[in-house]
Amino acid sequence: MLSPAKAKEKILMALSVRKLIERGWLTALLGYLAKREELSARLKYIGDVRLRRTDFGALAIFTYHASKCWPKLPDELARTASRLPKPQEAFSWLVTALSLASYACRLQASGNKVSIDVSPERVGLEVNGVPAIFDAHCVNPDDIVETFVGGEYEVPEALSGLKGRDVIDVGANVGDTALYFVLNGARKVIALEPLPNVARCAEENLKLNGITDEVKVINAALSNEPMSVPCDYNVLLSRYFSTLKGSGPCKVPGVTLGYLLNMVEDPYLLKMDCEGCEVEVILGPERERLRAFEHIMFEAHPHITGVSNEKLLASLKELGFECRLHIVHEPKLGINIYHCENSKPRQLNRTF
Repeated sequence: MLSPAKAKEKILMALSVRKLIERGWLTALLGYLAKREELSARLKYIGDVRLRRTDFGALAIFTYHASKCWPKLPDELARTASRLPKPQEAFSWLVTALSLASYACRLQASGNKVSIDVSPERVGLEVNGVPAIFDAHCVNPDDIVETFVGGEYEVPEALSGLKGRDVIDVGANVGDTALYFVLNGARKVIALEPLPNVARCAEENLKLNGITDEVKVINAALSNEPMSVPCDYNVLLSRYFSTLKGSGPCKVPGVTLGYLLNMVEDPYLLKMDCEGCEVEVILGPERERLRAFEHIMFEAHPHITGVSNEKLLASLKELGFECRLHIVHEPKLGINIYHCENSKPRQLNRTF
């Protein structure tokens, strides 16, 4: 049972969508409450779009939270989105912009200096002078939501010590997590992404932010051997690609954890969201290298690897890491994010 305050907030969220839905708000809302997977609505300035149930919920939540700081912003963002050629493309841009605005509002409430940076070609924000801007064609709304709003890597114990330290980001996608770590003070991020066109998107996003020195994108797979991958994968689906399950005509090199460690001076955090490659790192011949990190955040994919989460956690415990469950994504599949802390990281050995 929801408390009166929570119930009131839910109602206000639903009502806030009326700022953006020109026609079909009530029908879409009833469909959302009835748990229909696909809804229809006409967005203000944009036109008719088909919405997933989760899209409608996101539109309600982010419009509500963004309006707390900037009441007129949702309307202004919808006007900007209308300049994009296709309604569905405009909707994706709008959700991305609103989610970042929602995140920015939360940061502003915590005393940070925040501004929004949007145009039909780009969408982003700046926090205390540090930008996080994305090319409109090189961004996935779902990734932005999870990274910046959903707190996918918001672990206070890890972020509190990140300033001036180095991160290895395995499964970097379009660079959203790399930018998130830079916003939180990382000095250097090594961003590993196997899909060639997605890695190029990451590089484009980093150029927009002027932080190509802080973040190095490597188009490679975490593997002992080269991998065959698709050359031009759908950016919106790339977050689900696994080198263990998919292949294609493009060959990319395989790099080891030892190779990546040689690229940083002060390894602090290892992030892995690579749809299965975490097993080779945690259980494979290089597992001792993990002792170099103070923190590890990884997403487990037992439905891909056939290896239980318990086995991975037991291996990390043997190495001196204390792990805890951070986020449950798919309980039936065991897709979880864990945070592991090593209280006694060893001195980095550069003879890898």
